[in-house]
Amino acid sequence: MNYMRTALLSLATAVAGFAADPALLRMIPANSPFLAGIHADQIKTSRFGQFLLNQLKSEEANMNKFIDATGFDPRRDLTELIVASSDASGKGKSVVVARGRFDTNRINAFASTGGAKLTTYNGVQVMSGGTEGGKSGWLAVLDNVTAVAGDQDSVRSAIDRYKGAPGALDAATLARINELSSRYDAWMISNGVARIADDIRNPQVGGMMNNNLFQSMQSVMGGVRFGTNVELTAEATMRSEKDATAMVDVIRFLAGMLQMNSQNDKRAAELATLLDKMQLSSSGTQFKLSLTIPEETLEGIVKPVSSGAKAKVTVI
Repeated sequence: MNYMRTALLSLATAVAGFAADPALLRMIPANSPFLAGIHADQIKTSRFGQFLLNQLKSEEANMNKFIDATGFDPRRDLTELIVASSDASGKGKSVVVARGRFDTNRINAFASTGGAKLTTYNGVQVMSGGTEGGKSGWLAVLDNVTAVAGDQDSVRSAIDRYKGAPGALDAATLARINELSSRYDAWMISNGVARIADDIRNPQVGGMMNNNLFQSMQSVMGGVRFGTNVELTAEATMRSEKDATAMVDVIRFLAGMLQMNSQNDKRAAELATLLDKMQLSSSGTQFKLSLTIPEETLEGIVKPVSSGAKAKVTVI
């Protein structure tokens, strides 16, 4: 399914303010434990956004072929993405809604010649890589500014809401999204974060996890704003005041461990120095973190190991 791989790569390239678009939010499923959004138009015009795009030069030939066939250049035409997942870790079934500039006829023609199956659902032409009822995802360009991709059920529901079915998100969630998306270039909300501790394997941290501290997070939200200084903030609602206070100590401990183990790694040492300056606090059941990173320092941290190394893009 080369056409689907190319389409996903295009989105990944762009990923690499204004509040979230209400028309996109209308298509998001209710009670999604994980939500995230990206103002691609704002990020790609920032210095760091340009840096990320430059790291993808090795894919330029394939990208140009895709652009010639579809008329869609994600570096130019994609403006906003919103992702919703059925799992709080962001690893469950997901749907992506996008705002941009799309040539529907050329994209559908490209998908057809690339081996995609074209079907129609509720008046919308849908692209898939397998038979109806299979496990392959759906991708649909709804009009010249809106597209949606994801598992079949999620895309069907998104199309129904696009066609006029009632929006699914509750008022409280919409208000929280509007607040975050107005402040940040990229934002996220995750409720019931229960898997973070599973990803921490260091035995020195194990004792601090005996009380399932990370699993006591009831929700996490935050965002990133790009500029001369890249600003990152996160806020977690913990199970109790004691857990919120303990989280401050745990994050400080982890930052200290990184410092001790970074003597032979320049980039790790730079990151450790930055983490030493991050602001940590707790108030009631709220844990807060904020970090400011000079843009040029962030470039140095994410740059390939050697100046001659080419960035590699992996598409699942």
